[in-house]
Amino acid sequence: MEPTAGPDESAPARHENLDFVSPVSKRRRRKPTKSGRRRRASRPPEYDSPPGPPAEGDVDPATYLDNVPPSVDKAEVESILDRRVFTVPYRSTVIEDERFDWLNPADPDERGLLVKGEHPEYHEALADPLFEGELDGHSPRLHLTMHEVIANQLWDDDPPEVWQAAQRLRDHGMNRHDILHRIAAVLTEHMHPVLAKHEQFDAEAYRRGLNDLQPE
Repeated sequence: MEPTAGPDESAPARHENLDFVSPVSKRRRRKPTKSGRRRRASRPPEYDSPPGPPAEGDVDPATYLDNVPPSVDKAEVESILDRRVFTVPYRSTVIEDERFDWLNPADPDERGLLVKGEHPEYHEALADPLFEGELDGHSPRLHLTMHEVIANQLWDDDPPEVWQAAQRLRDHGMNRHDILHRIAAVLTEHMHPVLAKHEQFDAEAYRRGLNDLQPE
């Protein structure tokens, strides 16, 4: 999968063989609900994202299984759920003093908001349309774009090497956000010729880079 926005998803189906899965509402575009003003989020020194899925009962599985056919067996459904909850473990976020609750991680636009919400240190710069510089050596817009692409690739499991690399790093105790940064660094390396020289994205080289990604 080349780094593009996620495709539209098919109509959801009910997994009647799994007692923990409820019917999924039909996918729809909607404006996220705002529930009042809150103080701007900031990332404290001890900030850390969950290394894996929340405890059972903390998420609605149906939200994460929006386009999974009912023919898929229970083991595969659980694997998909693990991958997608790792990708987007939250459904609420704070962006520029506004809180957004019950976002739909299956919707690429709302998934993008959740990714943005995990980077409060960039919100002020992103809110300024004239800002084109760097913060701590990174372009906020490019950094968020890479994270969103990785989230889309993980959600769709395309290419599968992204999730394989994430699992490999997770198994060695690396926290979720650091895992995403390591994968994003590989993507950024392979996107550089595309952005700087207008070359075609080399998907095979990207897959090889992901396969070479090992714990430090």
